[in-house]
Amino acid sequence: MVQVQHRTEPHLQIQDIRTQIHAEMEHAYLSRWLPNPVLESLQLILASAMARAAGLSASERETLISTLMLIYHGLAMHDEIETLAAREDERYRQLGVLAGDYYSSKYYRLLAEAGLVPLVGTFARAIQTINEAKAELERDPLDFTMTPARYLELHTTIHGTLLHSLRTAFVSDQLHWDDTVTHLVRASILAKEWQRAPQIPVTRTMANLSVWQRANAEERKWWKQVVAGKSEDQNRLVSLHVKYGTSSTLFQQVEDEIGLVEHAVLLAGATECLEELRTVFDQLTEVRPIASRLGEEA
Repeated sequence: MVQVQHRTEPHLQIQDIRTQIHAEMEHAYLSRWLPNPVLESLQLILASAMARAAGLSASERETLISTLMLIYHGLAMHDEIETLAAREDERYRQLGVLAGDYYSSKYYRLLAEAGLVPLVGTFARAIQTINEAKAELERDPLDFTMTPARYLELHTTIHGTLLHSLRTAFVSDQLHWDDTVTHLVRASILAKEWQRAPQIPVTRTMANLSVWQRANAEERKWWKQVVAGKSEDQNRLVSLHVKYGTSSTLFQQVEDEIGLVEHAVLLAGATECLEELRTVFDQLTEVRPIASRLGEEA
């Protein structure tokens, strides 16, 4: 674990950290073209909770959380390059690359100024792991033979590795944080997958992979035609999701993951942590109107 000096400083609110992160992201020219991203709340809340549980000072917490969020959104910005490249003005693609590099590169300075140089290597290894997982996901995005379990594992690596790096460095002696990070990240991924309505052209999602795994020979034949762009039958696509109950299955998985977090935290006697995470639980299980589910099962 990284050794830090614990000092008493004014209580640091998440809103204060948001302000600091946005200040670090601000760049006169880049911001004219690309707005600052909406900060990923789960990353922010979990990083803040772990830093507080470690007994870090307000300034140390601000540095660590800002560093993690800048790296996370720097990597996420690179995922948007294809979308930016579709715009008529070539500068969007170029500036998307620069913005991602700009966010990520700041972590060297922040950690050095805080005297946390050993964490530079820790986060660098995390970035490598994340990029390797992304590379596997992008290898053949229209290959639906990837299992839902592997898909979830790769996304858990992408969205959880930075948080686990922070956990290992500062709260590895508080064992409930391992399960808390792992299962809340999984719940967040599953919740986002659940909210994605079936649509053509099909993309590789948890729901679509689940349908492929369970589909019969005739349904798989039709699915291949959809992937090849030879069918645009939206109604049949939705009916397959209804038939195999993908929406309800994903939602149940979200609740199961949250249940595992609650069990781990209660077992550790960290009830204050549980109360802190209630808002996250509510956000992940918020039910959207059935009309927006394109006729999927309730």
